Amino acid sequence: MSDSVLNCIRDVIISLDPDIKVSDVIAFFALLISFYSVIYARGQRIAAEQANLIAIHESRRPLRLQVFQSMHHFSKYCSAYWTRYHMGEVNRSRELMERIDTFKWEIEQHGHLDMPNIEERAKAFINSAWKLQRLVDRIANGQNNAHDPEYTTAKENVEGLVDWFDKENRELKALFQPYLSAA
Repeated sequence: MSDSVLNCIRDVIISLDPDIKVSDVIAFFALLISFYSVIYARGQRIAAEQANLIAIHESRRPLRLQVFQSMHHFSKYCSAYWTRYHMGEVNRSRELMERIDTFKWEIEQHGHLDMPNIEERAKAFINSAWKLQRLVDRIANGQNNAHDPEYTTAKENVEGLVDWFDKENRELKALFQPYLSAA
């Protein structure tokens, strides 16, 4: 502070009570400084909390990207499975079952990443893949009854699931965008 401000404050304090001593003025300034310190500390705490949130977001980013890649590859695999089955690249549903188990394990290994809608979508991927597996087995055994009531045949049901996986694959980027964007 400048000398003129200090002189002004000293003059005001002295004019209020002529018995004020220098120690009282020092105590008053100590009180002002401690009040300022409390305000400054509160601001620093808020800034530290914000920095921690940014650090948490950034530290989860690589794991979230891995979940995105797992979901992308899995949905791509499931959407192409029916074609691969017809081409003879896969035999029945054994490979699909192994891929479902691998995908489920990959998702579980990442733990809780604070993405509730992604976790629900991963469960939907797994459930739909199991439906696909059951339908492929039905068709391989000569049965043609659909799993879902909205379809009349198992082949239509499989094609509907393949289309669903393809649509989900296209929507993954938009779904993950809030979790992968910069903090």
